[in-house]
Order: sequence, then structure tokens, then C-alpha cells
Amino acid sequence: MLDKGANYLLGLKKNQPTLYAAVEDYVQAEGANPDNLTCDYFDDTHGRLVRRRYFVFDTPEHIKALGFSEMNTVIATETISSSPYKEGISAEWRYYITNNDKTNTQLPRFIRDHWQIESTHWLLDVHLNDDKDKKYSKNAAENFAKTKRFLLNMVKLRPPKGKKRSVRANLKLVGWNLDYLEELIFS
Repeated sequence: MLDKGANYLLGLKKNQPTLYAAVEDYVQAEGANPDNLTCDYFDDTHGRLVRRRYFVFDTPEHIKALGFSEMNTVIATETISSSPYKEGISAEWRYYITNNDKTNTQLPRFIRDHWQIESTHWLLDVHLNDDKDKKYSKNAAENFAKTKRFLLNMVKLRPPKGKKRSVRANLKLVGWNLDYLEELIFS
């Protein structure tokens, strides 16, 4: 896909310990200084205050040598949050690699979009056991995957009227309440 002009943005996890450690060490050595800061904003939603800072760095050759030769930019995000439900303030760093240039102003948006996709995958796995669902026929696997995503999207877009429930409760309600199922399908 890269030969056709596609770009990538990959979130690093500790299941790639060498690459993760190299990027983490590099970001700590370069420091979170204003020269590398590309975006800094506050988000006051869902009952908590969150500050997100995005730092971008050119990728050094020793990190490119770890397997992603097309990698141009390392992105480090710092999320600082406080919540009335938890005591104190928490801070978390996440790291990303991309073949985009570090001057691309859309990088923070790409990362936020990435987390929306991860959130959907988490919901599918936790509530619909997507990771454990094994289908051996290609058509069956594809059909079940599409059906699960359709169901999840419908429940998120049209929660039942009245009492506010969790996504899990709404998914259960689809199987228990034919009126709600019909409402989802026909409205």
C-alpha cells in the first residue's frame, strides 16, 4: 500500500519491546520541549479534565533500523487527567510511529481517530467476544463481523428511550425485548 501513496500511523505497545523501548528512550532524551510540541489542549468532557499534549520528532536512523524504514516521525502524547471519581492526577505517555512528515498538522487528529477505532474494537471484544469468535468459513467470519458491527453501531446510535443504560445492557436488551429490536431495525 505504501507504493500507492498510502500512509500509516501505528500505536506502539509493549508487545514490541525493542522498538517501544528505543522510542521511549529517544523521546525522554529529546525531552518534552516547546520545539517539539505540535498541539496542546484541554478537554473537559465525561466528568473529567484532560490535558493532551502532542510532541513530534524526526525518526533517528537507529530506530528506523528496527524494521520500519519508511518511518519519518515519532509522536509522543502525554495525557494528564483528573477526575472527581479518582483521587489525584494521572499522567500517561503513548508513542506512535508514522511515515507522515512531522509538519503535518493533522497528526493529533489521526491519533484521536485511531483511539475511536480502538474503542470500537474493545467494545466488540468485551461485549460480543469478538477475539474468541472463530469462524472457519471466510463468508461466515465476514458476515458475523459485519453483523456485530452493525448491531453495535445501531445500539450506540439509538439507545432505548427512558432509562440510561450501558452499551452492554443495551446489547442484552436487543435479545430480550422484541420491541426494542424492531425499533432499531425499522426506525
